Amino acid sequence: MLAAQVLGGERVQVIEVPDPVPAAGQVLVRLEVSLLCGSEMHGYRGDKAQATNGGHEPAGVVVDASGSRRWRMGDRVGIHAVWGCGQCEWCARGIYTFCSSFRGCPGAHAGLMACPDHVLLPLPDDVDFEVGALLAGDGLGVPYHTSQRLRCRGGDTVVVVGCGPIGLGNILVQSFRGARVIAIDRVADRLAMAREVGAAETVDASAVDPLEAIQELTAGRLAEGVVEATGVPAGFALALKLVGKAGTVACCGENRDVTLNVGNDLIRRDITVFGSWFFHFREFPEMLDLYRRGLAVGKLVTHRYPLARIGEAYADFAAGRVGKPAILVQS
Repeated sequence: MLAAQVLGGERVQVIEVPDPVPAAGQVLVRLEVSLLCGSEMHGYRGDKAQATNGGHEPAGVVVDASGSRRWRMGDRVGIHAVWGCGQCEWCARGIYTFCSSFRGCPGAHAGLMACPDHVLLPLPDDVDFEVGALLAGDGLGVPYHTSQRLRCRGGDTVVVVGCGPIGLGNILVQSFRGARVIAIDRVADRLAMAREVGAAETVDASAVDPLEAIQELTAGRLAEGVVEATGVPAGFALALKLVGKAGTVACCGENRDVTLNVGNDLIRRDITVFGSWFFHFREFPEMLDLYRRGLAVGKLVTHRYPLARIGEAYADFAAGRVGKPAILVQS
């Protein structure tokens, strides 16, 4: 089969590799769509070659059920990116992200993938593969899970700091739930995409002071909720400034080291800060229902590339020219 290999130094190639052979308890899936994720930029920009690629948001068709009692050949499926062991208490609850033995979804920018049969999610016929990959992957999964904990009400102001794919997904979900969403970024293309998915206002942080802009847009109240989706310390620091009294900051960007004054930033203003990583396997039916009630999930995919042009997709994504790129694996 063909598969992408990330070489580091912003280089990607497509190579021929052996077809995977499903082990006991696995099924073989022919991948139709695989989405790029911002977390892949670390390997793309790094200086080390990977054995394969960091793709982890695919959807496709079961081509070998390998004796599985859950699936049959021809079933349309999404693939959860976090592979729990399937045996522990957390997996029994459908919370694979808490499994102490979880592993990732390896090398999804490829023609085939062998997967444990318990990590697959059924895609009904009214869900195309792009939407299926978004529902089963980070694209909608992270924003949806975040929304379950942010708990903003209709009419609240939610500021999203950073309009990459995760930021755009949060804008989509929060605006659908009735929040007034204000999007902040430094890239004009991303701010345009933010408006397309539901932002009521946008702020170009390269042109104006974002704190002053939010103060003006909220008559000094600031935001009931802020989603930090940049993954850089400056984005987190800004989020703390933009949240109003008794408000909540949701951290979707994976910062490693940040500066936090617990007294001034949290205690004296009653601020809540929480982290939100991926989504729980059990939440998939809820997301599917939200899509069927009108959530325009498909808007998050802005560009499509055949597997042969995946290097172009990485470059466009790294430059901020696209929202969520879809790799059409079989094209």
